Amino acid sequence: MSHTQRGHVFNLLSVLAVAIGPLLSKFGLLQISPAKAAMINALTIIIASYLLGLFTKKRVQFYFKKDMLLLALFNSLGVIFLFVSMDLLTPVEIGFIGRFYTVFAVLLSVFILKERLSRREIIFIVLAIAGVFLFVEKGGNYQAHLLGSVIAILYTFFFALTNVFIKKTLSENRTSNSILFTNSCTTLVFITIYALISGQLFDGHYPLEAVGYIAVSSLFSGFIGTIFLYEALKYLRFSIANVSRAFSPVLLAIISFPFFPIELTIQNTTGAIILIVSILLLSLGNKKEESKEAGGT
Repeated sequence: MSHTQRGHVFNLLSVLAVAIGPLLSKFGLLQISPAKAAMINALTIIIASYLLGLFTKKRVQFYFKKDMLLLALFNSLGVIFLFVSMDLLTPVEIGFIGRFYTVFAVLLSVFILKERLSRREIIFIVLAIAGVFLFVEKGGNYQAHLLGSVIAILYTFFFALTNVFIKKTLSENRTSNSILFTNSCTTLVFITIYALISGQLFDGHYPLEAVGYIAVSSLFSGFIGTIFLYEALKYLRFSIANVSRAFSPVLLAIISFPFFPIELTIQNTTGAIILIVSILLLSLGNKKEESKEAGGT
């Protein structure tokens, strides 16, 4: 097997792991509250990071720094909004709206990293926003779908914001696994406070089946999917890997549709197509701009 083929295999495994996660989370959320699911998610990643450190003989460290506290706050909001939106929407809807992450990643690079947007990028961002609104089909549950969609967009924003800050922390000779461990430990504290204030922490309802679904989902999406992506990037260019991942909502839709079907109409189908194509073109256009800049320096 060539290096390129190996990279595609790792990338496919990563996409599969990420696609399976929302479906398993939805099964768990049928029996457990979003706040508890968010706590289980953080705890699962903490344990997985610690065990990985033991296995690789590179023990995780806890970075007690102000920037890590801010990072964990953004991540906590992202995790909370993720599970609240999952509770309101189907995995298929979450998969498509979750691609809005790319839009925020580009916008945040402008405001935080001081990069510039081209006219093409602005057009693709506007099209992506239009695609989201078309995807939210009007109907009996329109208000619930609209609220869930807004919360889903918020979770993509805070995850994008988290990753921008992760880039800064990685530049300070900190290992990615230790950052993940520190971030998840602090996130667990914030989420526990949220669960306590919302009254969901001590209601005594922790079905073992639901806990299992959330834990396995977190292991697949938050941990294994990330590890496979890192392995894929050793053999593939980021632009190639990103193109494949742009179609992950389609895979999620195929896996989830038999369990949580959504009504397919001209409006929401058109919205999904516009959203995916605009995000794909935005990703490709952004990488082309980076290549031009690199070639000119």
